Amino acid sequence: MAHLRQHGLRPQDISIVAGAAGGPKGLILQALDQWLFGTWLPSAPRERMLIGASIGAWRMAAACHIDPVAAFQRL
Repeated sequence: MAHLRQHGLRPQDISIVAGAAGGPKGLILQALDQWLFGTWLPSAPRERMLIGASIGAWRMAAACHIDPVAAFQRL
């Protein structure tokens, strides 16, 4: 918590992204996913572990695409 208070949430601090199972609820996150994987996280490149179950696994697979924004649009 001290790190968050001092620096805020920065993309370089993110090493794991989890995508939960949830059926159609996962699809409403499309705009957030496009921004997260298309803009925010690429601004601080580093190795990241992506974990997902059910729709979360599909979301994480789209995130690994060379063009994640387009991949999320195709979901």
